[in-house]
Amino acid sequence: MSRRFALVALVLSSVVACSDGAESGEEATASSSDELVTCGWLAGGDCANVPAGNWRSPEFWGDFYLAKYAAQRKKFNEQIEPGPAPLAKPRTVVLVTGVTIRAEWFDGIAARLRRDGFKTVVYEPPGLLSGDLFKASKELGAFVERVQRDSGDATVDILAECTGGLISRHYVQSLGGDKHVSRIVTFVSPQHGIGVVPIAARIVGWRALYDLSPGSPFLRAVNGAPMAANVAFTSIYTCDDEYIRPYRTAYVPGATNVEICGGEFVGHFRTMYDPKVYMMMHDALVKDAPAR
Repeated sequence: MSRRFALVALVLSSVVACSDGAESGEEATASSSDELVTCGWLAGGDCANVPAGNWRSPEFWGDFYLAKYAAQRKKFNEQIEPGPAPLAKPRTVVLVTGVTIRAEWFDGIAARLRRDGFKTVVYEPPGLLSGDLFKASKELGAFVERVQRDSGDATVDILAECTGGLISRHYVQSLGGDKHVSRIVTFVSPQHGIGVVPIAARIVGWRALYDLSPGSPFLRAVNGAPMAANVAFTSIYTCDDEYIRPYRTAYVPGATNVEICGGEFVGHFRTMYDPKVYMMMHDALVKDAPAR
């Protein structure tokens, strides 16, 4: 066993409770391998720097990601650069978080949107979006419609991260959300699923990961439904994404697809604290929406 694998295995043994009862050597090896794959994927590399705790919990990863990128988020939140001319008429945009992503991730983006003339409301789904995505789509719809009524706007826009983009899309395409939404902008959203998540789903047990497995009923419902003709749709994604592989799973036929490829490395989380990526989001939110 290499020194690196030994270290990862040692760390993993300190943060994960093994299955109940005795296992055969073959079963234990398969389980350990899947646990390493899952923990490494969730950590964005490997488990060597994952602290002790229940890493099968979405809240564990919610805290881990906030801590891992605390310095970058602080800089992005506090050093707000001059922006474009603000909207002549303010519009409401609902910001939707993804699996394990806490609302705080949108602090810097929301501050820039307000600078640029938008009214912002952040939606953090129950259970950090780890549950049934069909149910989550309905819950998002109820939230968006309440915000739209309270805002007084004829429609609102949605800016959604990762899996938040999928429930937003299902809401608009299949649950009547096109009556309430004019624009959807998703970023780093695995629109067609992620190959590793069936393994991760078995290990951590989150319903959302089963729904994100390629070919799942949820993904068939999302990608089998027509795009809403009266809603402008943009998908922003990066070739360097550590979590969404292959990155082209974020491509949506019929949408405006914005690839971030080449040049400086832009990973999954950097999309939430990079001013240049923010401007891609902004430009998608200010473009004309289809006539109603």
